[in-house]
Amino acid sequence: MAHPLGNFSVNQYARIEVGKSQVKLRAVLDMAEIPTFQESQTIDTNKDGELSETELNNYVEKISPGYFANLLLTIGEQSIELRPIAKNISLPTGSGNLPTLRIEWDLAGDLPNPANEIQKLRFENKNNLERIGWNEIVVGRVSGINIFDSTAKGSGITDELKSYPQETLSSPLTERTAGFSFTSSTIPPNSKILQNRDGHVSTPVEKDKFAELIAVPEITPTIILFGLLVAFGLGALHALSPGHGKAVVGAYLVGSKGTPKHALFLGATVTITHTLGVFALGLLTLFASNYILPERLMPFLNFFSGLLVFFIGLTLFKNRLFSILGYESSEHQPAKDLHEHDNLPENITHTHGGSTHSHLPPKRVTWRNLLALGISGGLLPCPSALVLMLSAISLNRIGYGIVLTLVFSFGLAATLTAVGLTFLYVGKFLDNPSLSDNRIVKALPVFSAFVIACVGAVICYQSLV
Repeated sequence: MAHPLGNFSVNQYARIEVGKSQVKLRAVLDMAEIPTFQESQTIDTNKDGELSETELNNYVEKISPGYFANLLLTIGEQSIELRPIAKNISLPTGSGNLPTLRIEWDLAGDLPNPANEIQKLRFENKNNLERIGWNEIVVGRVSGINIFDSTAKGSGITDELKSYPQETLSSPLTERTAGFSFTSSTIPPNSKILQNRDGHVSTPVEKDKFAELIAVPEITPTIILFGLLVAFGLGALHALSPGHGKAVVGAYLVGSKGTPKHALFLGATVTITHTLGVFALGLLTLFASNYILPERLMPFLNFFSGLLVFFIGLTLFKNRLFSILGYESSEHQPAKDLHEHDNLPENITHTHGGSTHSHLPPKRVTWRNLLALGISGGLLPCPSALVLMLSAISLNRIGYGIVLTLVFSFGLAATLTAVGLTFLYVGKFLDNPSLSDNRIVKALPVFSAFVIACVGAVICYQSLV
């Protein structure tokens, strides 16, 4: 299943990305069990039967110049010199517990002309021409660069030779050459924009701006200040993306007598929960991934978050429906104001002075519900924050990573707090006595509670799917 042509295959993958000043190439060489066994005779220099890390690295250093020489990349008529940026070699286990050999290279070369000019790129891989195997080429589209009239596609099939589609095992890809035109300006008329293998237009590859904050070459006071400002801004913008409980927060507060301190408490709860979630999932990824995969845990967190929202919505719906029908519910506190009709049951609507009303006090926000809402909004850790934390650990910048993650969560919470305050003022407007007899205004709290319950149910359903 791992290798489409069996245990004898030598498979190759190349991904080309053109930026505004550089062209990048990711090359992957994947050898099946038999070729790996053959190469191990060369790798094992001390002949002890073990392939040590030192021997593997020495092998990569030895074969890399020859491999690079057969990766031919030209722009126009000019040959581009590719220089190595990073490399990795590993021995994934294959059939019969035999090792397979996987080598990954990241290469880069300079563009001969500014990217705003229309240029033509051609690539050819002449390595292992005599060997059978899968050969795949992908063209990555970077933001700001238009790629058109390409002979290669903008998406891959094998996830860089990690998995192969069953339906194509008998007819593997034989992509060894690719050509396309590119420019940072407008493409010519009648040109064909880069497409994926499914026929859709390829979308640009966007870098994770938050995760990139930790990877600066040097940490200086100016960089720290700039990083904190950017982290806060990205967190605030991230909260505007779908999810994060904005609809739930708004629907809850629009039908409740909340105050600014309630909105601030909600924001603080989201911040704490989100930050702790990132740290917890980061530790799980580092130390417990052999027992449970983080991506397997996410649906359960999502389900629990949805369950909280559903329970809150259902409770509010019952309380507010009883209130509008004239019955007292647990959402209401006992009335403290005295009036001439103290002997009337407080759960009965009545008329006096030309006004039909109840002596039920205004609906109030409960701290328990706010806490549950905050937890549900911050329970799911942001993948960008998780990547940043892991990068911080690998770069030995743990303290800076923690601070950036915390500030990112502050930005996220600030947006949710602003949403809460906005809906509080909307609620005060709707509480105007002149609107008290409006049926729509009366029904709005009940409807908003129903929306909360529906959102929670949808979250639960999606996590189960």
